[in-house]
Amino acid sequence: MPVRPHLGENTENYIRRLARANHLKPSVLHSVACGPPNWTGKPRLDRLAVLAGRPADHLQRALTDSSTPRRRTTVTGRYETLPKGIYLLYRAIRQDAENGMSPRRLAERHGVSRRVVRQALTASLPPARQRPNRYRKTPVIASVRHLVNPMISTDMSAKDIWTALMDDHGVSISFSTLNAYVRNQRTGYRSPTPPIC
Repeated sequence: MPVRPHLGENTENYIRRLARANHLKPSVLHSVACGPPNWTGKPRLDRLAVLAGRPADHLQRALTDSSTPRRRTTVTGRYETLPKGIYLLYRAIRQDAENGMSPRRLAERHGVSRRVVRQALTASLPPARQRPNRYRKTPVIASVRHLVNPMISTDMSAKDIWTALMDDHGVSISFSTLNAYVRNQRTGYRSPTPPIC
C-alpha cells in the first residue's frame, strides 16, 4: 500500500508509517531499505522509492534528511583520492548539506555550479578524523537508557534490542552506538567522570 510522504518528515518516521500501513515491522522495512552490506545504516533513497512505489525525486523533495549523503567507498572498498583543494571544498559542501541546505544555496554559498555540488555530494570522501572526547555525553543513549537497560539484563543481543526499540517503542537509534553501549554495560566499563574545575 503506497503511503504519501509528508513534507518535512524525516526518513525514519516515513519508514515507520509505511511499515505500519503494510502490516510490516519497521525494523524489517528499514533493513531492506538499507540493503547489504550494512543492514542497519542509513536507508538508501533509491531502494526506499521502490519499496514505497513512489518516484525517488518525490521522496527527496519531501524528506528532510534525504540530502544527507551516505558515506560511500569505491567498488574495492577504498576511498578514491581527490586533489587537496577539491577535497576541502567537497568536505565543506557536504557539511553544509548535512545542515539541510538546498543544492542551489550550496552553489551560491561556495561560489560553484550545481554540477560541482552534485559531484561533492556523491564523491567518496574518507570519514573525518575525530579526536576522542572521553567526557562527551551521549544524549541519544541517555534518552532510551530506561528502555535499553532492562533488555540488557534479560540477555538480549544488541540486534534484538535495536529491533525492539524500532518496532515496539518507535525509537530509531544508530546500531553502532547501541552496540557499543550494550558491550560497555556487559563488560562493566564506565566512562570516566569529567573533572570538577
